[in-house]
Order: sequence, then structure tokens, then C-alpha cells
Amino acid sequence: MKKIKKKILIWVLGAIALLIFGIIAIIIVSEWKLSKLVPGGLGERFPTKVYSIPFSLSQEMALSSDEIMERIKRLNYQPSTITGISKGKYHWSPPDLYLGLRGFSSPTHSQEPFIIKMTQKPDGRWSLLGPNDSTPPLVLLEPELIAELSGPQKVRRDPATWEDYPPNLIEAVIVVEDKRFHKHHGIDPRGIMRAAWHNLRHDRSLQGGSTITQQLAKNFFLSNERTFRRKFLELGFALYLDLRYSKEKILTLYLNHIYMGQDGVVSIAGMKAAAEYYFGKNIREINTAESALLAGIIRSPYRYNPFQNPTSAKGRRNTVLKLLLQENVISELEYERALAQPLSTIKRTIPSTHMHDYFVAEVLRQLVPRFSEDVLFRYGLRIYTTMDPLFQQLAQRIVKKEKFQSAMVVIEPNTGRILALVGGRNYQESQFNRATQASRQPGSTFKPFIYGAGLEHGFTPASILMDEPRVYRDRGKIWAPQNFDGIHRGSISFRDALAQSINGATLDLAQKIGTSTIIRFARKLGIESPLENSLALALGTSEVTPLELTAAYAPFGNGGFRITPIFVLSVVDAEDIALEINNVERESVLDPAHAYLMTSLMETTITEGTAKNLKKMGWEFPSAGKTGTTNDGKDAWFVGYTPNLLVGVWVGSDEGKALGLSGSINALPLWGEFMLQSQRGRITHEFKKPLGIIPARIDPISGALARIGCPDQKNEMFINGTEPTSYCPLHSGGFTGWLKKIFKNR
Repeated sequence: MKKIKKKILIWVLGAIALLIFGIIAIIIVSEWKLSKLVPGGLGERFPTKVYSIPFSLSQEMALSSDEIMERIKRLNYQPSTITGISKGKYHWSPPDLYLGLRGFSSPTHSQEPFIIKMTQKPDGRWSLLGPNDSTPPLVLLEPELIAELSGPQKVRRDPATWEDYPPNLIEAVIVVEDKRFHKHHGIDPRGIMRAAWHNLRHDRSLQGGSTITQQLAKNFFLSNERTFRRKFLELGFALYLDLRYSKEKILTLYLNHIYMGQDGVVSIAGMKAAAEYYFGKNIREINTAESALLAGIIRSPYRYNPFQNPTSAKGRRNTVLKLLLQENVISELEYERALAQPLSTIKRTIPSTHMHDYFVAEVLRQLVPRFSEDVLFRYGLRIYTTMDPLFQQLAQRIVKKEKFQSAMVVIEPNTGRILALVGGRNYQESQFNRATQASRQPGSTFKPFIYGAGLEHGFTPASILMDEPRVYRDRGKIWAPQNFDGIHRGSISFRDALAQSINGATLDLAQKIGTSTIIRFARKLGIESPLENSLALALGTSEVTPLELTAAYAPFGNGGFRITPIFVLSVVDAEDIALEINNVERESVLDPAHAYLMTSLMETTITEGTAKNLKKMGWEFPSAGKTGTTNDGKDAWFVGYTPNLLVGVWVGSDEGKALGLSGSINALPLWGEFMLQSQRGRITHEFKKPLGIIPARIDPISGALARIGCPDQKNEMFINGTEPTSYCPLHSGGFTGWLKKIFKNR
């Protein structure tokens, strides 16, 4: 019996010793970390860094030396003598460039560091020579850092004293985040039990039991990992903070460092900076309604951002006001007055020198649902994106000059990687991303889906369509659509109808193949927005987003593969563990021959049709595309592509005003300027012709094989087996046809 009591005593003493040792360890660690943090800015965390896609240097690439030099200088490569080349240095002695590659590694790309010699040939192409006279087919420049989230240079934090904070703001934060803040010692057992009971009863609506002191302890000392060990340490640190600091000090630290949202790539930290950002006010000046909104934002700065989600923000504010009333912090009269106030947010007018805001904001918008905001913005992640920073900078510069609101999307048609995306003229003026969030009528830029469906259902580029004045009865409505120029041409070839964007002929085709066929075709290429199953669909009346429409053109230019647009290649945590990897997704949806014919048809749009003004701008590379204009010129579009680049442009207004715009006058020049500048010094290849395409000489009026007497003969392309077999019935052949042709020409 004595032995048992002795063992129990030993176990108890051991447990007490272990507890004392744990408390001492926590105190030592806390003191050490506080000594590091207090002098230089308490509570700063490792920034999340956002990177561009690495730039490829390949054998026989055609690229201007100016662009290569700009790219390596942006990466801070330093000039050197030829004998002093090492990692991060270069020597440029035309035509030779010596470059000390730094090397890097990410989940999707990697590059060993070594010195490479690049020589530009007279035709503009480059040869690459690596170590030991090797000829690497491809080397990569490291990704460029394009944004830091919550880093020392990317955090807007204005610390305030306890006296700076209005009493109603303090009480609102306590009511929302930790109602028993003044009654516990850093840990609230009652709150923990209440949260645990709630979570057991509700699977989808989880509550947290963390106090303000615990949140502060986690932010200062710990990572965001969800483990029992981390939670245990959080409790210990919270107890320590409560013993060491007064309640006022703890709450002041919390209010000075709590994350409150994003201004583009800059994080807003602390209530003082948040008051300035959201209201344009000093923290001392905010009223009860504004205090409630700031307190409500804490739970989710993304979800309750009053600029992006005003309805959700106002609802959250009103919930906090109700809690303040219930806790007798404010009177019924104060509650009613605050409830009646509109959101008093003020758009900041500080100009942004950043060219990446829309792209980075879209990356965050896509990642927030997959990662908690705390993890995403504050815990040292590395986000590798698909952005080409030079393309992004160029696209933003072009859009910013436009008189009307605009959006531009730049995509690699073979991979779906989004190289640049601009959602408006100025992110600081409006954070609404028109490239991804605005649904607009595409007008005639939707017509390629009608003609693509037509090719799959027996039509050829030489098929004849009827362009006549017609009255249509569709779903009880009567309408008589007109062509843009008000002229009807009678009969017109399939090719010319698309190139000239003839509404009457397009409706003729749509009626023959059926709108359900068109919808199925558009769906398989990537259009996901609702499409009206009526003839109006043929004229582009169903709304789509610029990104959606642009990506759906990819199968025409890449051999028939539907692509999934991607912004993020991978996400890596502070310990180099890949949290997310996005691979290229392609699905074969078009016969390569059909895709090539569609590209051929849209090449004619550029050489002879509604986009022929590109030639006047100096654009002569192989390309295909389609203009688009909606009723009253509310929206202007151009979507076009080369074998390697797909670009969509939209111009209009947020209010959908009738502006008298047109695709060829307002959208096409933006596309042309981007392509001319981005492709300067590059050699663009022809579109690759697949097997099964054969030529035939036809009469464009009849669509049949040309006779010698046909006055207007053209070479046309067909899928083998679909070419016409009969000769033109409108003109004579043989010697008679030759004579008629000669005398007619005279």
C-alpha cells in the first residue's frame, strides 16, 4: 500500500515538475521572441510572395535583344566583364550575351545555375551554348517577384495608442470577438465549451473559442497549423500575455495589428490604417456605424470588403450594431440612427504605379475559397502565377490610355496560361474586374461559334448563304434584323459572310443548323454562361465575360483543344511544401481540320473583312480573329490570335450606355497596339495545316468548281471529301467561256 502511495506521489510530483518546466519554457521563449519583436515592429509576419511565370530562352528563338536585356535587368542581373561572369551577372557584347543564370526551383519549373552564352544571328534568331559547349534546348530565367502580401514594404500599418480608439470601436470589437475579454485570464473555458457544443450540433456552421489574447498569441508567436500542439502552445502564450500585460495593452496591440483587408497588393493592418482606407478618416473621427463595420470586417476582410461586397458588408455591420444594442453599449436611438446610415466608404484617389493589381487581385479572388485568409495573406506562402510581367505592364498601359472602360486578356492558346489580364483603366478607381466579373453581350464575336457549328454540319467555306431582308417570329416576338451597313447582298459565300460579319447570312445559317446545335458547340469550346435558345443568340445577345469568350477561341487556333484558363501554377508554403499544383488541362473538342478551316475563315476577317485596318497599323503577321459590336455601340470587341498568342479586348461602360462604339474602331486598335509591341523582334510562324485539307478553285458566287468563264475565281480550302464536285452553273466553260470572260472584262 505504501509502495502504491509512493508511486502516486512520484507521478504527481513529476506532473507538477513537467508543468512548471513547461511554464518556464513558455516564459523564456515568449521573452526571447518579444525582445526580437518589440523594437522593430511587434507582430510582423513573413510576407506571402507572388511570382511571375519563368521566361523561356530557347534555341533558335526569335526575340529582340532589347526585350532580353529588359527582362534580365528587371531581375536585377548586374553588368560585368566577360571574365567576371557569375550568378546574377551578365556581359553584353553584340551579338554575344553571357549570362550567369541564378537557377531556381518551383513545383512546376526548375533551372540549374550555370553560365550560358547566347549569340544573335543575322536573321534575329538566337543560339544557346551552355557548359562544356553543350547546346541546351531550353533554359529559364527565374520568376520575377510581382507582389508581396503583408511584407514589410507591402503593409499599411499606422499604430495608434489606447486613447486614439473610440470607446464604441473598442466595445464593438470585444462584443464581436471576445465578449468575456475583461472577465478571463487570456483563456475563456466557458467560451471554449460553448464553441465545442455548438460545433458538435452544427456541421456547417463552426464557431471558434479563441479569445482576443489567444489570437494575439497566435499572431505573434505561432504558425497557423491546426494541430493539438499548436493549440496547447497558444493557450500557454495567452496565459503568459495576460499575466504580463494589462487588458488595455493587449487590446491596443490587437487593434494595431489585426489584418483588415487588401488595397491591391498592399495589406491593411490595424484599425487606424483601416479607418483611413475605408472611410478617409482618422481613427478618432469614426462614428458608431463605422466602428461596427470595422469590427465586423475582422471575421473576413475579403467577404465583408465594403468596396467589393457592399451588401454583405452592410449586413455584417448591422449584425454588430444589434449586438451592441443587446449588450447595452448603445441606446435604442443610437442603434436606429446608425442602422439608417449608408456605408460611408470613400474611394481612394491615390494613383497606383503598379501594373499588376488586377491580375494579383484575381489570383487572390480565386485562392481565398481554397485557403483561409489568414494563411493566404500572412504566413509566408509563395504563389507562382502564369503572368508575364512585360505583357501585363504593356496591357495595363494600353488600357489605361483608352477613353472608355476596357478590359484585355492575354492567353497562351496551347496551355490556357493567362499571361496578362487587365480589368479596367485604373484599379485604384475601381477594383471591379471587367475581364472576369462583367458579363456583356459579345455581338458578332459570338459568330465564329455559329460558323464552327455549321462546318461540323456539312457546310464548307464555299457554301452559299442567303442575305435577304426577313421578318422572324421567335418566341412570340417579331423582329427584322439589319446588317451593320444596312445593305443586303442576296447570296454570299460562307467565308465572306463571316469576314464581313453579315447578320442576314448568319441568321440564315443559324436557322438551318438550329440554335440547340450552336449552344452545344459553344459549350464544348468553353462557353459556360447562360445562352438563350433563340435566333437572337446568333447575333450575340447572350452575355459572357471577356475571359470566358477569349478562352473559347483557343480551340480554333491550337488544333481543336479546349483549354482551362489558369492564373496559378503552384502554391508553396514556408517549408517548401507544395499546397497546390495546377497542371495544363486540354480536351480535344474539334477535329483539327475543322479548327484549321475556322482559323482560315477568320484570317480573311483580318485580310479582307472588318479587321482589315490592322494592316494600316503595320500588322502583317499570320493571325485570325473577329470584331464585335452590340446594339447602339454599347460594347466593342475584338478577339484575335496568332499560333502562339490569344488576346481578347472589350471596350464599353459599366453602365451599359449607348456610346456609338464599334469593334473595328474602338477595340481593334488596342489589340493591334498590344500585338505590335509585344511581338516586336519575334518571328511568328504560319498556322500549321493538318492532314486532310485540300485546295480547289471555285466560283464564289455559285460555290461550285470554277469554269474558265467564271469572272471571279478563288482558291478555297476543303476537308477531303467535302469539296464541290460539280462545275459552276452560272458561267460557261471552254472556248465560249474564255471569250465571254475576255469581252466582259473589256
